[in-house]
Amino acid sequence: MGIPQKAPAWIAPDEYLALEERASVKHEYLDGVIYAWQGYGPAAMAGGSRRHNEIVQNLVVALRPGLRGGPCRAYATDMRLHVKAKDAYFYPDLMITCAPGDLDGDGTRVAALSEPLVIMEVLSESTEAFDRGEKFDAYKLIPTLREYVLVPASGRCIEVYRRQADGAWTRQDYAGVPVDIRSVNCTLAPDAVFEDVS
Repeated sequence: MGIPQKAPAWIAPDEYLALEERASVKHEYLDGVIYAWQGYGPAAMAGGSRRHNEIVQNLVVALRPGLRGGPCRAYATDMRLHVKAKDAYFYPDLMITCAPGDLDGDGTRVAALSEPLVIMEVLSESTEAFDRGEKFDAYKLIPTLREYVLVPASGRCIEVYRRQADGAWTRQDYAGVPVDIRSVNCTLAPDAVFEDVS
């Protein structure tokens, strides 16, 4: 796994977006800095391992039955998130949104989602500090966000951070028991999350 490498100079958000449109790999953007990820080959992004990808796929499959027919949709890895309060852009491993603004249009091209209820990140050694630190600090600025789920690629305890009515965040750990994603009324079975993970 690689570590995020910061670009050497500050860049404006519109410059980042223009560069990203032409880029062959994904980059994240925070505080005027483009984060390029080093790791598994030229198309690498954060946590680009086979195990990481398998867990993300399992999360999508596990959530689909609970979301089917309802107003919410899950999006994985390739959908960009815009944190408007920081003018930051990320590619979370998984987002769930029910916001009309995120779901409007013909579905062909959306620049970025901005009103997720749930964000999930699969942790790796190289990305864990960023996912827990700067990224989570930015995610907290999204008014609609209710739950932030951290799934360790190692299969340890799944953590769910929930925004309370007063705006404070609390943490609940799930070790080997079903994980409640309360904001969208879904449950993740640990066996399903890590099923067939190499």
